[in-house]
Amino acid sequence: MKDCKFIDFHIHYMPNFVSGDEILRKMDVAGIEKSVVLAIPDHPRYSGMGHTGTNEEVEQLVRLHPDRLVGGVYIDPRATMNAQTTARKYRDKGFPLVKIWPGHGFYMDDPQIYPVWETVNELEMGVLFHSGLLGARSKELPLDVIRSASFNSKYGQPIYLDQPARLFPDIQFIIAHSAYPWTLEALELARTHPNVFIDFSCPSGFEGYNLIRRIQPGHVPWHKFLWGSDSAGGGYAEATEQWLELAETSPLKEHAEDFFHNNAEALLGKIMR
Repeated sequence: MKDCKFIDFHIHYMPNFVSGDEILRKMDVAGIEKSVVLAIPDHPRYSGMGHTGTNEEVEQLVRLHPDRLVGGVYIDPRATMNAQTTARKYRDKGFPLVKIWPGHGFYMDDPQIYPVWETVNELEMGVLFHSGLLGARSKELPLDVIRSASFNSKYGQPIYLDQPARLFPDIQFIIAHSAYPWTLEALELARTHPNVFIDFSCPSGFEGYNLIRRIQPGHVPWHKFLWGSDSAGGGYAEATEQWLELAETSPLKEHAEDFFHNNAEALLGKIMR
């Protein structure tokens, strides 16, 4: 596809690996108009691998390039009061999105975190959350760090979004990574709820799309799909090339402009202030 425009709905800022200037340069090379920059959890499971990208660092980067970068603030909704305060603080700084990791040990419909959803609903923000299976890092981190992260993929099953989507209609929920291998479940949630979207980032996003292409389910809400690279600010070219190859064939061919750009532009229009 020639002259295709991109909005990348899922990147991470890791200043130990890639500078802000390098992110912008690589966006230009890949033809990416905007990127949604997500902060990294402040936990040894990430910092021990050099994955920094804290809320403060993301805010500093976005402030330098507000026309190209959109900020996503990380919160842990189990820390109820701190999560609400942080969401308000970064909404005031212009952040339209919250990023969370249920895989650290909570379900999206846990009533104990509903006060946080109530605040985010009041602020009319988006919530992008890791969904689907979690990657294994058993050889890269000490066992005590792995155990302290309390990772469990079961919390990433998208069906647990069903009640929050009903109770908090002013939150725009984004299911990351196509929720693979629960992609069909995610499709039905996005079809059912006006405020549920799906991001097809990282290799799991490819798998989710391949599943759609092969089994051709009857309910495919193409207007709810978002493209993302899940890059640490560097892998744009590779991600765009792989997806552009897929966009030469059906069914993506008929929906490519919406998938790569228009759906994200419309969603950002709802949550940006």
